[in-house]
Amino acid sequence: MQSVRSRSGAVLLGGLTSMVVVSGIIAGWHPRARSDPATGIVVIRGAPVTAAKAVPLSSIRPTRVAPTAMPVETAVADLRRAYPLLSEVAMECRARQCSLTATIRPLVSQNDLDRRQEMLLGGLAAALAEDGYRMAVPFDMDEVADNTFHIRAHVTADDHP
Repeated sequence: MQSVRSRSGAVLLGGLTSMVVVSGIIAGWHPRARSDPATGIVVIRGAPVTAAKAVPLSSIRPTRVAPTAMPVETAVADLRRAYPLLSEVAMECRARQCSLTATIRPLVSQNDLDRRQEMLLGGLAAALAEDGYRMAVPFDMDEVADNTFHIRAHVTADDHP
């Protein structure tokens, strides 16, 4: 029993020694490795680590950005077509500054909930961008009845006709 312990201790010590030697050799060959003579610690300097950036959600269909803003009526019709949950959609413009108001009707299915989330998490802004408008976020949203919301948003026309 005593010989097994001493043999396993020797194997462990030999393994640790060879690992330290191999690490030292690799650190010596690494072009960015520097050792501090005072401490004997090898420091490898590399490229700085950067944090991952959040990727915004995008719609499934490719979007086109109009070089000039479409007429307000076209933008409103496109919003109604893209998001049938919207009612009372209105957009008024003075020069390049516009205001958008709409009501989000109550949900009747899981599909409606999914579409409303998509719309509120960037889909509404993306639909307006296709017609040459930029929506300021955040926008105002008030619950006017049970599960019925009224939204108000400031919108800028890229080059209002």
